Parts: sequence; C-alpha cells; structure tokens
Amino acid sequence: MTGPQPGRRAGRPAKPLLNRELIADAALDLVTADGTDGLTMKSLAGRLGVSVSSLYNHIAGKADLLTSVQDAVMSRVDASAFDSVADGPGLAEALRTWSHSYRQVFADYPSLVPLIATMPVSGAPATRRMYDAVSAGLLAAGVPTAQVVPVIVAFESFLYGSAMDVHAPAGIFYSRPGEQDAPSFRAVVESFTAQVDAGEDAAPSSASSTPASSTPASSTPASSTPASSSSASPNPYADQPFEWGLDALVARTLTLLD
Repeated sequence: MTGPQPGRRAGRPAKPLLNRELIADAALDLVTADGTDGLTMKSLAGRLGVSVSSLYNHIAGKADLLTSVQDAVMSRVDASAFDSVADGPGLAEALRTWSHSYRQVFADYPSLVPLIATMPVSGAPATRRMYDAVSAGLLAAGVPTAQVVPVIVAFESFLYGSAMDVHAPAGIFYSRPGEQDAPSFRAVVESFTAQVDAGEDAAPSSASSTPASSTPASSTPASSTPASSSSASPNPYADQPFEWGLDALVARTLTLLD
C-alpha cells in the first residue's frame, strides 16, 4: 500500500491565473492597441480570457483599474539615479536620466498622458515610490523643502508635452504654398528644420552651463540615459527642443541649492 504522494491538490493551479500585475499589463496592451476609450472591464476580460466577474476579485472597478495602470506605467520610469545624489552635479545627472526615461515611457503610451497627468497618486504604491525617490534626491542635493514639489511639477509639465511632441507630425509648423500671413514664423521654422536636417545643433548653446547644452539632441548626452530614449523619436524635430528645455530646467533647479 502506497502512502499519499506529495504535490499540489488536484484542481489548483500552480500560480494564480490572475493578479493585479497581469491585469495591469493586459490593460496597457489594450490601451496601446485601442487607446483609453477601448479600455473597459469587458474588453479587458476578453483579452485575458476570463469572466468580468473574476476581475473584481482583484480590481474594485474602473477607477481601481486605472490606478493599477498608472502604477504599471510609472514603475517603468527610471528614478534610480536619485538614490546616490549628494551634490549639484549628481542632481543634474539624476534629473537628466529621469527626464529621458520619463519622456520615453510616456512616448510609448501617449494616450495615457491626459489621464495620468491628472490622476491622484493615492493608492498607487509604485508611483509614490518614484516620487519619493525624486524628492529624496532633490532634498539630498540641497533643494529647499518647499521648492521640491514645484520642481517636480515643472519637470512633469515639460515632460508630458515632450512625450506628445515625439508623435507630432514632422511638418506640424510648415506653411502651405502661397501662405504669406506669418512670414517671421515661416522663416524661423525653415531655419530650424534646415539646421536639424543638416545635422547641426539648432538649440541655443547658452541655455545652461551643463555640458548637454552643447550636445546635439540627435545624440544623447553622456550624462543621460541611452540614446534610445530620444533617438527613437518618429518626429525628427522633437529632440533638440527637448534637450534645450531640459537644460533650462536643470539649470534653474541648480540655482535653488543651499
């Protein structure tokens, strides 16, 4: 007579078929394919091959689902450089790394920008950890406590717009043949695009004292994230304005240090 055999009980899966992470990842896939309008509990259940009711064992409802999506996206933003910040140069490095990562993540999910930009962070632990890392780095470098939130909001306002600009049509500022109503604007657009097309740096070199201000946006500064964070832009004119704006924000932040 043989004794009971070890192992799991029949009928129980080795691991749960669903959890919040799997649900959030599937929701991101839906958003990528169909935009935020395509994200419903019914469509999500269909993508996962489960019943709608089973989702409610893990997600309280649409609002909770969106919080999970927010966390899934924000967890991809690299804020690790803030862990070792101790001075101004370290802070500049961390701000650049974080900004390049942030822009790329939201360029991957542009339809989520209007949603996440206005979502509360309460109940989103990964999102809160990201903000905590940024806050700790800013404080460690000497940014006054009351100025940390304004710095974060200023960067995010810029980064959300920069992520959207990645997908803007290359000719968004072009004039139609025969249009003569904005001659100054037409001239500056033609000058800027010609410089970018020629591989030249059209951004003002005096935007900041940081090294990246003299680096063409078509190549990522040595102090920032890998080139894929900006060179993948489908809009060839998006990177140089991004680098210029980033230079200005970093330089302004460094003036706050005690």
